[in-house]
Amino acid sequence: MRMESEHSRQIETPADLAPYIFPNEHIINIEYFPETPTDRLPSGLRELYRLARARIDNQLYNFDPPLASLALEAEQSQSPDIHRYEALFGRDSLRVAMDLISLFPELTRATLVKLAENQGVETNASREEEPGRIPHEIRSADDPFAHELTAKYGWGWPYYGSIDATPQFVRTFFAYSNRNPDFPRQHYTGRDGTEHTMLEAFESATNWLLQRVNNNPEGLLESKTAIPEGIKNQVWKDSWDAYFHKDGRLANHDQGVASVEVQRLAYDTLLDAAQFYDQRLDQPEKAAVAREAAAKLKKSIFDHFWTDDQGGYFVLGTDRDETGALRQLKVRTSNMGHLLYSRLLADNDPRTATMREALVQQLFSPEMLTPSGIRTLASDEVRFRPGAYHNGSVWLWDTYYIAKGLRKQKYFHLGDLLSERLFNDVNTTHTYAEFFRGDNSPVPTLNNRIVEVWDETYQQINRIEQPPQQVQAWSVAAILALKHYNRKSYGQPKHPPTDFEKQILAQVAAQEANLRP
Repeated sequence: MRMESEHSRQIETPADLAPYIFPNEHIINIEYFPETPTDRLPSGLRELYRLARARIDNQLYNFDPPLASLALEAEQSQSPDIHRYEALFGRDSLRVAMDLISLFPELTRATLVKLAENQGVETNASREEEPGRIPHEIRSADDPFAHELTAKYGWGWPYYGSIDATPQFVRTFFAYSNRNPDFPRQHYTGRDGTEHTMLEAFESATNWLLQRVNNNPEGLLESKTAIPEGIKNQVWKDSWDAYFHKDGRLANHDQGVASVEVQRLAYDTLLDAAQFYDQRLDQPEKAAVAREAAAKLKKSIFDHFWTDDQGGYFVLGTDRDETGALRQLKVRTSNMGHLLYSRLLADNDPRTATMREALVQQLFSPEMLTPSGIRTLASDEVRFRPGAYHNGSVWLWDTYYIAKGLRKQKYFHLGDLLSERLFNDVNTTHTYAEFFRGDNSPVPTLNNRIVEVWDETYQQINRIEQPPQQVQAWSVAAILALKHYNRKSYGQPKHPPTDFEKQILAQVAAQEANLRP
């Protein structure tokens, strides 16, 4: 912890940062990082092999679950910040495993088995462990960052503080088992020291999810840390200031917080589980329980996460007031784009169609679309900063997932537009960066500094800028998956753009013309 005297010390604000420093903040630290010279983009396959510690055995590659990130091989800096996420994260590894399931099925298998081996078997608050819960972060006993986090926050290991890793595990299990019917019978040794099958891991994770949503008044999958220094936002956007109201007030973390893309994930997971119980296990009663929970969740998403404000959009999420009543976190974020790759918006009901088109219009608005991709936070929202980790930057995997959703909804040309920007991001910077700046620069740019401010209102240091991880597993997987998609679709007849797509594409062309000098 810094001493209070250090908090009162102020550093002169650079001109480019001045518009993004709030009245209750002052800068206390700026640290610049030199760029790592790279004359070309490293091979995506080579980077994946490094992340997954690939080994050749009998002319076949064996994989470990992928690390969340690595530094470029040319990197000479010893700064701990570029090595902070060289560990196994449940959410990250499962996202990679799902994106590359067709290309590298053995990587998917290795990831599922490793996470099953570390699946929660008891209730332990220091780890936020619960039976069936999939860990957020697994670090070895000699990892210096594990020691740091334990000393600072009291975390035990593995640490289970995520709300989305468990449903993502169920979805990935379902997808892999459809391709490999014998997989549910595979054995592993769990944290309890006894032998289990992967089917048991699936059922335990599904029971965790069902218990969570069935015990919630609205059937939502909410998160709330069980320990004072646990992760407050137990989702992808886990920055402490990433969940807030329209006026900038932070979400109430004393009650549950529900993120919109997590509800989408939970909904699709429940449908997958129901199908597995029906078709593979011949257990219609369990299937009915999962479908009932999914139906309740879908109604809650449409009732509580949609607003007609500003042309209509799905809000970031919900929190609760002191009486427990739901409140919308009414800000526009990239999170809503994840609903496009879901069965939530699959029907042709007039209301659903209106929501779907309004959502796409928001994503391609000048406030959300940049030359690098989709901003995590719209540029006219109070907490927007172009270099912020989750409040304005562009994440490659996030935009990739939105592009997949656009194609699922048959907006092929809009999906291709985003894909082209992602290829340009990596080809320009010669990195598979974690995120890009969310400014309107015509050339993709990366943060090259750490900027920390003291937030007087919340009495907390806020790191409002930091360099991205140089080789992010999500980014590598997204580019490899996009290349695979392009190969599969090569030579296939092109779908002509719909009238709606033509309208959006014309708007984008006008936006780009306004950005040119």
